[in-house]
Amino acid sequence: MNRSLIFLPLLLVCSWALSPPCRAEDTLVTIESCMEKAIPYADAIKLAEESLFSAEQDRLRARSVLIPSVELTGRLSGERTDMSGASSPPDSVKEKTYAAFAGLGFQYSFYLNGRELMVYDASGVLVEKAGMDLQAARQDYMLQVAATFFGCIRSQKGLAIAEANLARLTSYQDAVKRRIEAGILTETEQFRANAELTEGQASVTEALNQRAVSRRALQRLVPLPDDFQLAEPNDIPTPALLALEGCVELAEKNRPELKALELASRVADKEVDVAKSTYWPKLTLEGAAGIKESTIDGSYDALDVDYDKDTTHYSASLTLSLPLLDGGLRRADIRKSLSDKRSVDHRLRQATKEIRLAAERAWYDHNTESQRVQALADGLVYSRQFLEAIIRQFQEGLAQSLDLVDANTRLVEAENKLADARFALQLAAIRLRYASGLTPVDLPSPPGGESTGG
Repeated sequence: MNRSLIFLPLLLVCSWALSPPCRAEDTLVTIESCMEKAIPYADAIKLAEESLFSAEQDRLRARSVLIPSVELTGRLSGERTDMSGASSPPDSVKEKTYAAFAGLGFQYSFYLNGRELMVYDASGVLVEKAGMDLQAARQDYMLQVAATFFGCIRSQKGLAIAEANLARLTSYQDAVKRRIEAGILTETEQFRANAELTEGQASVTEALNQRAVSRRALQRLVPLPDDFQLAEPNDIPTPALLALEGCVELAEKNRPELKALELASRVADKEVDVAKSTYWPKLTLEGAAGIKESTIDGSYDALDVDYDKDTTHYSASLTLSLPLLDGGLRRADIRKSLSDKRSVDHRLRQATKEIRLAAERAWYDHNTESQRVQALADGLVYSRQFLEAIIRQFQEGLAQSLDLVDANTRLVEAENKLADARFALQLAAIRLRYASGLTPVDLPSPPGGESTGG
């Protein structure tokens, strides 16, 4: 037997024993890595990318109109003629003709005011607009992912608060039992402790369900394994240090929605010019060249003939056309394009007002949540000190169990309020970045300058 086969199971066992175990860091997900995974996964972003690709193809189509069309043609033909009893000689004609033709033709038409160049320029602006729409789709999806990510962090914090509260209530129940056994407290205190403990267990169950729902919501947006762990993010950098008007100006300058509408307004101007160009004459250039080779075999009365004939064809034409009567079609097209232009301008002004208001609201919300977090953090310190003082008094017999329950409830409420405020502050930070036209989360630059877009 081959000795390598004998040592093969031993090698497999050793490799399994020496292989490093799966660590928690392998499934640890930061908000930056979450964004990088989400962008190629989003169908909304893929739709915007397809729209950009379609706009690029439309630009190629518009460019093709500027190039004359050239066509190569080839034709094979055969013909047979039998004729007799003619009134003039020859009385009988029999003829077979075989021909081969090859030719090259071209055609080019354009309006004298350069309508085709206008359409080509408009197609380039549409490509830029599609790029802005893609950027807006990415920022919208990143905002959604960031909000869901922080929602998961909040649910984890809520579960930790509920579990800590349950541990305190369990200790409180044990303390009540000992005091009842010592004859210090009555059975009524035991009932209150049991009720508080049951409520704490229900809070833990509710927190577990909330965490499961938030994790599933994040997995719907980002392809993550079931055992993923979220890393606590650092503070989100915001332009809140700027004045209110500075943030508003930043939003008007950077928001891709405004840029897309500005580009749409430029396209509408060009569409008006394109509609007016139908009143200009249209010039059409056509030309063709070809060679025809024919072989003729026949007889004319008693004369037999057999010969070849080569024919060269050339043609060229210049056509100038101008519609005189169209039933009001051109006038209606111009009016429609002018109406589209006014509609785009109205949408641009409306979007500008909405974006200014959104930037102002986001700036005020961020400042408010910042001050609120600081105040609630101080309140949490006081609530914790109050609970510790009540516990010491309860141990010395100077405080009742109802005071201890009330102090614990105050601490849990303070912890939840602070967690909610920090969650609101993080959301306010990413919404302020979004409202200012920045990405909700800064992503690391890819190596080599490659794009991270999906």
